[in-house]
Amino acid sequence: MRPRKTVLFSYQLLTNVGCEIIIRGSIAFLTRAFPDHDLEFVISSYDAVRDREILADIPNVRVVPMIEWKRYIRGLFVKTGLDRRFWTPRFAARHFRDADLFVSVGGDIYTMSGNALPRDWLGYEQFATRHGIPSIMFGANMEKFDVLGPDDLKVLIAHLRRFRVIAVRDKMTETYLADHGVTENTVVFPDPMFSLRPRCTYAPGRVETIGLNVSPILLRDFGEAAFTRLAAIVSDLVGRGYRIALLPHVYASDGNPGLDDRVALRKLHDRLPVEVASGTTLYEGPVSFSDMAREISAVDLFVGARMHSCLNSVTLGKPTFFLSYSSKARTMVDWLQSEPMARLRDRVACAAADAVTIDDILALIAAHDNSDHEQAVEIDFTPAMDPSPVWDMMSERNLK
Repeated sequence: MRPRKTVLFSYQLLTNVGCEIIIRGSIAFLTRAFPDHDLEFVISSYDAVRDREILADIPNVRVVPMIEWKRYIRGLFVKTGLDRRFWTPRFAARHFRDADLFVSVGGDIYTMSGNALPRDWLGYEQFATRHGIPSIMFGANMEKFDVLGPDDLKVLIAHLRRFRVIAVRDKMTETYLADHGVTENTVVFPDPMFSLRPRCTYAPGRVETIGLNVSPILLRDFGEAAFTRLAAIVSDLVGRGYRIALLPHVYASDGNPGLDDRVALRKLHDRLPVEVASGTTLYEGPVSFSDMAREISAVDLFVGARMHSCLNSVTLGKPTFFLSYSSKARTMVDWLQSEPMARLRDRVACAAADAVTIDDILALIAAHDNSDHEQAVEIDFTPAMDPSPVWDMMSERNLK
């Protein structure tokens, strides 16, 4: 009988398809990392029924509900500053104490949103450390440490050093952490998306239908001008005969306009002239990893603001344009072009969302349409993962 290992994840909002991808990819990574164990995965949720349904196809996943009154306790601790010493999970603490491994996952958790420490994520690790549970981190982006005061920066660095392993998705992040004194526990390993879908095929053909994802983040960071720019690009593309599918990658159960891509896409759609809108399709169906993979599979080229909408597209073999609102899109495209997709480096492109032009999009279309590859081209991301030192680190740090 194989030993059992219970893995508890930090909170992920599964109405964000990127978070669902991160969970699914992390499970694939951990299943490979611990081949001699029977793994159980514990995920906390504010809507346990919904999230159990989303993850129903993955064996050995246990979704535990958040407890309403614990939100108020947490709020009191935050207001009084006690959360720094007495952080407690918003789900039943026994689920955390019974874990054998804590895995911190996420994309933008460590980009200092609101110019402040990610207190809840510090709390997860501190709780794990107090209870003798080892912690690892997988797939997080790191930026803007400079906005923190000296005391908070010291707390952050000490927190990061306590992780047994921090697997970052690009060399730039590894260097950024090294510049802040976090070196002994870091290793570069591709985004969880590539553990989930490690190979894909790029087929020849011509672009007729273009998928487009926009996020409320574009409005937050760049204002209405960004949407005016994108509406003009859509109008130009439709005028040239292309069909446009407007595709969300995040939805909010409460329709929060600051989070829900569907709200942002409707806003963009409403800006289009009637004759242009008739050449677009606004997707309003269910939003999950499988749903959006199906929709992206049906287009010929994809333009996206959400990082994991673009990675969903790349790993489905679609020419992909990243609309950047932070450095992570540029570093991801640089890595793709220089390593796994060097043969097809012109099938991925990137530009700032407030500066992208119709010529940028037309160049990507031309690269695909004018390809001299008459046969399908297989892209294999596993060479970036198979020889990775992450596997040795997992063993050396008593994680196996």
